[in-house]
Amino acid sequence: MATGVPSYKVILHGEYGVGKSSIFRRFMNNSFTTATGKQSTIGLDQCSRTINVGSQDVKLTLWDTGGMERMSFIGSSYYRGAHAALLCYSVNNRDTFTILSQYILDIVMNAEGAKIFLCGNMSDQLSSETAANVVTDSDLEQFMSQCEDVLSGVYRVSCKDSTGLDEMFMDMAKVLHQDSVSRMTLRRDLIIPGHTPDRDVNPGSDKRRCC
Repeated sequence: MATGVPSYKVILHGEYGVGKSSIFRRFMNNSFTTATGKQSTIGLDQCSRTINVGSQDVKLTLWDTGGMERMSFIGSSYYRGAHAALLCYSVNNRDTFTILSQYILDIVMNAEGAKIFLCGNMSDQLSSETAANVVTDSDLEQFMSQCEDVLSGVYRVSCKDSTGLDEMFMDMAKVLHQDSVSRMTLRRDLIIPGHTPDRDVNPGSDKRRCC
């Protein structure tokens, strides 16, 4: 029986100013906008891209709110049906990194079963001037060791020069699709046509009431 292209909803998460909307624009049309001042997306936006995983096309739909996911009027529709969350921070701003545990809690509570991928953005801006506020490899390793059962992928990217973005989306699509296929295979293995385990354990025995 013919089926459609598998589709996976991915929500963007993280502090203001870490480049979530820049990631969204790179995903949508491979563009980058240099903005001055602290800005945020207004409203809910989404965009889909078809990615080939092996011999199978899958569709990733990326959702962005620019931080408004915490607002009650937008939160429920944002989280509903999410297969994954791309949790973002700025590699040269430790404050956006140290708060990640709170965002993980938000995701776990509101998007049950969603896989969490960690993305360090703005890798192109690392310099001696930002060294004091940089998220170090040691910081990242410690965080990963604390959340090893939660994170499904860890990436470092730059929206400005597009470094690592295509590889990140490809890997996310692969992880999500492989997990979906594994779940479907498990369900097929557990269900045997014409067999009802609760009734067939002792087919020749008399039916007994529990009390």
